[in-house]
Amino acid sequence: MAEPPTYFFDTSALFKRYHREPGTDAIDAAFAAEAIRIASDLALIELASTLARRVRMQQITAQDFQAAKAAIAQDTQDGDVLRIEALGEADKAEAARLLERYGLTRELRTLDALHLAVMRRLGSESLAAVYCTDRRLIALLEAEGFTVINPETP
Repeated sequence: MAEPPTYFFDTSALFKRYHREPGTDAIDAAFAAEAIRIASDLALIELASTLARRVRMQQITAQDFQAAKAAIAQDTQDGDVLRIEALGEADKAEAARLLERYGLTRELRTLDALHLAVMRRLGSESLAAVYCTDRRLIALLEAEGFTVINPETP
């Protein structure tokens, strides 16, 4: 029996698991499929920040915030639904190298460089696809040899 595919979720795509918006159906399908799903621990911080911002903007309620946080905790509890990959010192050093390499000619933000460093450590050959909606990051991921699925694109 073949190993299930491994998918990495950038925060921009993962957010759609916890808040319904364009692209949520594609994320739901990825979570329903037999697969290994991974995100960096940085995504957990970014999710909390994005959810809090949505409360401040009155796009979701404080109850929605708490429900989403509970769903994230449930998904990451044992790693069967979503495995969290810890950001290490080597990843930070790699992110700094990536910013030097790409930062002068492309828009690579700090947090995206950290996510990319984790993806590079895991290896493009071991990841069937990266789920991401950030167009600038998608272009960079493709240049790095990753297969990218934008859940907002049919």
